[in-house]
Amino acid sequence: MTTLTSPPPSPLLARSSSGDSSSSHIMSHMPLSVSNVANLFVKMRRHRAKAKAHHIESSSGDEPQTHPSLEGAASVERIPLEKNETFVCRDGVDATKLLRAVRGALYEKAQTFGANVLVDERYVAFSPARPSSHPNAHSRDLRRWTCTICGPRHRSDGTFRVYIHYSANAARSDRRDPQRPVALEKARGVPGLMTILNRLD
Repeated sequence: MTTLTSPPPSPLLARSSSGDSSSSHIMSHMPLSVSNVANLFVKMRRHRAKAKAHHIESSSGDEPQTHPSLEGAASVERIPLEKNETFVCRDGVDATKLLRAVRGALYEKAQTFGANVLVDERYVAFSPARPSSHPNAHSRDLRRWTCTICGPRHRSDGTFRVYIHYSANAARSDRRDPQRPVALEKARGVPGLMTILNRLD
């Protein structure tokens, strides 16, 4: 005589049912409230702040500066100039050397207009994720240098990207141009023997 027995319960069904119950349990304890959304935004801000903390930014200051030797000794007629450059470096960043290079290029540009000195200088040197995020990088009336360095923390090749914005007025004078950036003591770099891998305008 053959006895009919019911098959054992499928482990797949058991797993599925337990997963459904756990998912519904989790969802029931995660209401989408204003406080949850606010906490999410706070976490996002903290993440961005940590990422920004790995950037090194330096600037000549808020006001344009002229070398003391050229104060009152430059022509009234002046031509506003500015230059943005990107450097890819390895093993360190010598911000002083990079700023000198960018100013030198700006001085050569001034010479094409018949000028022989740079006045009202300003710079910013920094390294954000994108050049377009330079602070005031496109302001024509900005007379300063800026420099920002983006470290290799999030770069697999271990390189640094350095973005420099330098602006000044080209003028004429019977005195020699100092051939160095203003407020150079404010430039911040990364210790190490810098190797420049690429230079982009």
